[in-house]
Amino acid sequence: MKSTLLVTTLIAAISLPVLAQAPTPVDQVKQDNAQIRRDNRDIGKDKQDIRKDDRKINEERRERNADQRQEDRDIKKGDLKDAQKMERKREHEQHEINKAKRDRSKDASELKKDRKEKAEDVHRRNEDAGKVN
Repeated sequence: MKSTLLVTTLIAAISLPVLAQAPTPVDQVKQDNAQIRRDNRDIGKDKQDIRKDDRKINEERRERNADQRQEDRDIKKGDLKDAQKMERKREHEQHEINKAKRDRSKDASELKKDRKEKAEDVHRRNEDAGKVN
């Protein structure tokens, strides 16, 4: 009983490293290509987020500018109470703009990081492809 267990353990110990060999260069190139495609998708999503943030910032700036014009008209008419309301509204819009700009900045840094990762993946893939031939 002990001898069969010992033999089984030895066979398993010998065959396990043979089965768990490192991937071939071709398999590695395929894995690298898959990673590059994932990086391309991430880059596309980051670009889309940046465009969305830009549209949001522009819309909020238009609203803020309209509030400023209304505030100026109220001051010109002498309606200070409405002018103060418009000023608070305009300040709120400015806070929203600043928030959207911070969000855009984060998206831009993610885009930069994703582009760097893609460049590294392409470099690795090219090295692995050089080993194939």
